[in-house]
Parts: sequence; structure tokens; C-alpha cells
Amino acid sequence: MNEETLATIDGWLAEGHQVAVSQVVRTYSSAPRPIGSIFAVSSHGRMAGSVSGGCVEGAIFLEAEDLFAGNVGGPRLLHYGITDEIAGNVGLACGGELWVSLDHHRARPDLRRGAIVTAVTGPSAGARLVLDVDASSVESELRGALHDAALAAANDAVTREESSAHDLETSQLFVEAIFPPHRLVIVGAVDTAEAVCRLAGQLGWRSVVIDPRGRFATTERLPSAGTVIARWPEDGFATIELEQSDSVIVLTHDPKIDDPALVAALAAGASYVGALGSRRTQAKRAERLLEQGVPAGDVERVYGPVGLDIGAHTPAETAVSIVAEVIAHRAGRSGRRLVVTTGRIHPTTE
Repeated sequence: MNEETLATIDGWLAEGHQVAVSQVVRTYSSAPRPIGSIFAVSSHGRMAGSVSGGCVEGAIFLEAEDLFAGNVGGPRLLHYGITDEIAGNVGLACGGELWVSLDHHRARPDLRRGAIVTAVTGPSAGARLVLDVDASSVESELRGALHDAALAAANDAVTREESSAHDLETSQLFVEAIFPPHRLVIVGAVDTAEAVCRLAGQLGWRSVVIDPRGRFATTERLPSAGTVIARWPEDGFATIELEQSDSVIVLTHDPKIDDPALVAALAAGASYVGALGSRRTQAKRAERLLEQGVPAGDVERVYGPVGLDIGAHTPAETAVSIVAEVIAHRAGRSGRRLVVTTGRIHPTTE
């Protein structure tokens, strides 16, 4: 989510500039950016990233200038929202509220999967705990009950792959979950696969295409795919070590390839499993899976026909339909039109 901003920060630091970093640590109602989003300001007047889509960045820029000048100290917790006091100033036009931490840049640990817990208020403000799951290590500047609460929150964030805010008696903690970009595993090196991979790349997701047909599974046919594997699905899944957090999409229309892929993906517990084809194709596919001993509950987990009902026809349109359904599934949303829904548009921690 913040990769480009963090890369820009590294460039500023290499040039010898100071950097102030603000990060969304809590939201309420229709805040336009999720918690964890970063907005950075350099001492030479540059900006990168976003915490509100433009509503409050100007105000944060001025706060950062005061930080560079030494007029205020860090870390600080800033609150923005629609109130009588700031309605004509910064506020959020969408009617939401957000809380942002602001401090001088601090080096981030190199984590693949883990969590960074920072005390944003209280006597230990600025101190943090770093949980590195891959290295099975914990480094903590927090002590006592605050350390214990931070470690519990870090483990929970890793399990849920979700950042969060926690209020304690003496401090507020912000827990930033760190995990690899979502991985989309596609079985079937068809034209729709390339279109799906292109969209996945724009979302910052990783993509893998698996197909035993060597003439199809080539980087020339699939230039947008992160990885192309010319193997049978089960072997391909073993090669990439398919994880429960992965989404699997089967596109070949060939039962010899589709069925083993679905059986293996369901057995591995992949979070999302979708299969291209008509309703009639899906009904026959379900019968075959049941005959192979796949539990009925698992068969019902298959999103087939895959995708949202948007009238897609071309490979590009079909890719939009499929990727949109994966996004909705990961967010726990229905994928219905916003005009007919009544809930909040943006996720919130409150």
C-alpha cells in the first residue's frame, strides 16, 4: 500500500533531506484512506503519499514544517474531521474523521510477515515493538504491561492481516500489520489470464500463472504475470507453496486441468477459489468434484461462474469482473452497486 511512498522517502534521505512521516492510525465513519496509509513531507518541500486524498495534507504539511523548525516536538497525534471549528478549514468533506501520527522518519524494519506496534500517546509515545514472524523474533522498546499488550495485539494483527488501533489506560497503540502483497494464482494461460495479471499488477498484487501446456505458459504470452509455471496445477501449487491467504482462479475450461486444480486449491484452504464457465458448466463441475470425494461444503466455496455480474464479455471486461469479486471477497463485501447499499463506503476501525 505504501511501497511507492517509502521508496520516495529513501530517495530523499539519500539526498540528505529530513523527512516527516504521518500515518493514519485510526478512522471513523467515511474516512477516504485506510489505517496505515502514509503521507510524507521532506525538508526541501516535497510531498509523497496520502492520508486523506487531499483533504488534510495541506494542514499536515504545515505541521511538518513546524517539526523541522523545532517549533513542536514529536511524536504527535493529530485529529481531523468535520467540526464547527475547522469546517471551513481542513475537515473531511466526506464527513469522516481520522487520527494521524506525525514524527521524524524512523527506519522501518525489513519484515516479510509481522507487525510494528507503536505507542502514539502516553509516556512511551514513539516507542515500538517489532514482531518478525519469519525470524520468530520480537524486539521491544516497550516494557511491562504495555509490552504484553503490544505483543498480543501484534500476533492478532498477523493472524488477521489487518492493522488496528488499541486504547489502553495510559497509552494508545497503533498496530501495523506487515504481510506480503496478495497473491493471485491463475490456472490456465489464456488471454483472460494476461488481463487479470495486468489488473493485479496495478493493485500491487503478485500474480502466478500455472498451465501444463508449455506452448501456452510463456512469458511472451503473459508479460504481466509475475511468475509463469509450465506444470500441472498440483505440482505448480507445490512449487509456489500455495498459502491459505492466496486467491486461486481457474480459467482453462478443460476438466483435466480445472478439476485437479480445484481439488488441490480447496484442500489447501485457499481463501478464494473461482472457476470460469457457464452455470451449466459449473453444475457439471460440482457433480464431478462431489464424485471425487470433495466435501459438499468445499464445493460450495467455489465461486463459479467466477466474477461479478457487470455484463463482461471481452477478456479485459472479464478480468475486471473477476478482480472486483476478489476485492469484494477480501473486504467481506457483497459487490452490489453502492447506490443500493446502506452501509459505510470505506472500511473503518470504529
